[in-house]
Formats: sequence, structure tokens, C-alpha cells
Amino acid sequence: MFNLLLKFDVWLFYLINRKGQNGFFDAVMPFISNEKNFLIPLAICWLAMVLQKKRLRLRVAAFAVLAVIGLSEFVCSDVLKPAFGRLRPYHVISGVHVYDRMTGKWETTGKLEKIVKGRSQSFPSAHATNIFAAACFLTVYLPRGWPLFYLIALLVGYSRVYLGMHFPLDVVAGAVTGTLCALALVPPTNKIAAAIAGRQTSGGPSED
Repeated sequence: MFNLLLKFDVWLFYLINRKGQNGFFDAVMPFISNEKNFLIPLAICWLAMVLQKKRLRLRVAAFAVLAVIGLSEFVCSDVLKPAFGRLRPYHVISGVHVYDRMTGKWETTGKLEKIVKGRSQSFPSAHATNIFAAACFLTVYLPRGWPLFYLIALLVGYSRVYLGMHFPLDVVAGAVTGTLCALALVPPTNKIAAAIAGRQTSGGPSED
């Protein structure tokens, strides 16, 4: 059963990475996959949450989402990746459509006879883990924004496969891991917000 799952994973990888290859995606997917391109709009959204005067829970959530991403990154990179030790696609299969972000160029790997690049771990995808953690957590506190949050998360996850960096199963595992990390921090975030609101109530009018 496990071998069948891995075969399906490779088949789906080639479907996205090779058969889905086109000039438009070659131009767009590297942009989507680069988290630095979203720093300014994310910073604006974060400041908008922090500056909320009448929604205390939202202000607390703005700081808590940083902890969520930190937790998801730790669980993914420091716990799960070393535990599973799965290599990236271009280490284990041939003909991978790979984007080199250092040169900004695409290449297709040849027949795999030896290690193409330095070894690095693939399972789960850190990009997917972090973006789905943020999407889930923000959906709890900004439910109207869930279509945008998850659209971005799905595009980022897809881009990681298209760029040849991850197998689809890596992205799915990242999505699950990130979601669990986010849900784990919702209760303490609510408790902190309630405690702050209680102190403000005892000392003056509540903001929430």
C-alpha cells in the first residue's frame, strides 16, 4: 500500500512538473514560491491587525501568528525532516524540471546516475507547512478572508512541486502539519486575549 502511494506521488509529480510545464507558469511560479515577494503586503496586513483598537482578539492574534509560524517551522525543519530524511525529487528521479533561484534559470535533469546536487531533505515542505499554518490560524480570526488565505497557500504548495523542489506528498504533509500547529495555538491565544480583556475590564472599559 505504501509503495503504491509513493508511485502515485511520483506520477502526480511528473504530471505537475513536466506535463503541466508551460511558459506562463515558468515565469509566475518562481515569483509565487519566493516568500520575500509577499513581505510588504503581509507587513501591511499585520500592522492593520495590530492597530485594531476595538478588536483585542485580533491584536493578540497578530502577535500569535508569529509564534504559529515559528512553531510550524521548528516542527517541520527540526523534527519531521530529520526524522523522515526524504530527499528532494531531483536526487531520486530523472527528468525533473528544476528552477535554480540563484541563477534564475530553468533546467531539466538528465538520467539519474549520481547525486545531482547536494543532499537536502524534502518531507514535509517547509513552505507548505508555514503557509498553511498561517492560513488556518488567520481563518480562525478573520473568517471572511479564508478564500484568499487558502488560495495563496494552494498556489505556494503547487509552486513547490512545479519548481521541482518537492513531491506532492511533501506538500500535503506540510499542509496537515501546518494546520495542526495552528490549531494547537488557538486555545492559548484565546486565553491570553481573555486574560488581557479581564484586566482591562477590571481597570476600565473593555476594548473587545
